[in-house]
Amino acid sequence: MKLAGTVTVRVASEDILRQPRFWDRVKSTFGATPDLRTGRRKAALEAAVVVDSVRDALRTLGATNAVSLVVDDVVLFQDREGRADDLGDLFLAFHEQSDALGGDFQLLRLAVEHLEAGLHLVLEVQARGEHGDDEEAVRIVIAGRIHDLEPRKGEDAAAYRARVEPLTKDRGAIEVARAQFESFVTRVRDAIQRAMPEAHAEVVRAEAQVQRPGGKEQAAPAPTSPQYDPYDNYYPSPLGMVMNMMMWSAIFSMAFPPHVTVINHVGEPVGTADQAGIEHADPAPAEANASEGDFGDAGGDAGGDFGGDAGGDFGGDFGGFFD
Repeated sequence: MKLAGTVTVRVASEDILRQPRFWDRVKSTFGATPDLRTGRRKAALEAAVVVDSVRDALRTLGATNAVSLVVDDVVLFQDREGRADDLGDLFLAFHEQSDALGGDFQLLRLAVEHLEAGLHLVLEVQARGEHGDDEEAVRIVIAGRIHDLEPRKGEDAAAYRARVEPLTKDRGAIEVARAQFESFVTRVRDAIQRAMPEAHAEVVRAEAQVQRPGGKEQAAPAPTSPQYDPYDNYYPSPLGMVMNMMMWSAIFSMAFPPHVTVINHVGEPVGTADQAGIEHADPAPAEANASEGDFGDAGGDAGGDFGGDAGGDFGGDFGGFFD
């Protein structure tokens, strides 16, 4: 089961105009006003303002375990040692190099991880110097997992399944985790709003998700995609399929399934688990053409000695909470 949330932040911006063409000048000659808008807007943001505001917001949440900071594909900070409470180090690394970057930027990505109320959360703040008319300048993508359902270092697929499968059948724990996550996403919005009072922050998504089994394997979505999951990006798990299939089986064996969003193989919502008949609903064509595989073999070689070639020290180069 995944926890997925998004907070958008809209700031003051101005239209980006194109250069006048011949007919634009002709229209102007006759007193008309040509429309030079490009459908793009330039946000009234500087990289330093974003980093400073986000740092203040994250500190009020207690989310001070920095993961990385990338500005226009330039890596300014990356926590390869898994150090705790290093948000200040990220801040210093940015300001040491901010003069070379200048104020303008195309895409800034700042990621932190956080452990709270039994949830392992990854937040990625994305800010764009330019954006479309119907897009936001800043969005915070929040992804999480229930900590007890995560693989442990050295745990193979069989041991993982034996430990976790009973936990997936606890409807109350699922509902509590969903409520805690929704509360956290709301607090993220409130913290960002306080740190950026001239902006407008809004929660657009805060939900627990389970993916319908089957479907063709998809390439990882781009960071700016609506389906982007920063948890999967920074802490990929070769046992993710095992977890998903156990959770799917457990949820739909309950007399009253919890309110969990069902997504298809590309991460699009198709309904909720407490919706009558959702587990038997016709899949999308791409899903229907794919084999669901064998539950018992899920994980297979990817499990092995968890921490081997597939995952290394789980959490990759970014450390983590596993012991």
